[in-house]
Amino acid sequence: MSELVLPAWVLDAVLLFTVLEFVALGLRYQLTRRGLNWVELSLGLAPGFLLMLAFRVSEPNSLHGPSLACLAFAGLVHMADFYRRFSRRPVDAGAK
Repeated sequence: MSELVLPAWVLDAVLLFTVLEFVALGLRYQLTRRGLNWVELSLGLAPGFLLMLAFRVSEPNSLHGPSLACLAFAGLVHMADFYRRFSRRPVDAGAK
């Protein structure tokens, strides 16, 4: 079975695209008030960004401090996002 090996710059390009996406969508909201605000964007994009960053800084066959920190912070931000989304929605009791 052959392995797919990509150069590191491919992941760097994806990380850069994610940052540009964050800025573009945030500015779009700021100018038009359509879409997600900066907090919603941050909580939505940060977990994936941090997981990609953890993968980028990890060494083969091991996870060192920066990788573990990125993974842990990604989990915390993801949890905060879910808490924020579901704590402000009223529970549908199935009426009607």
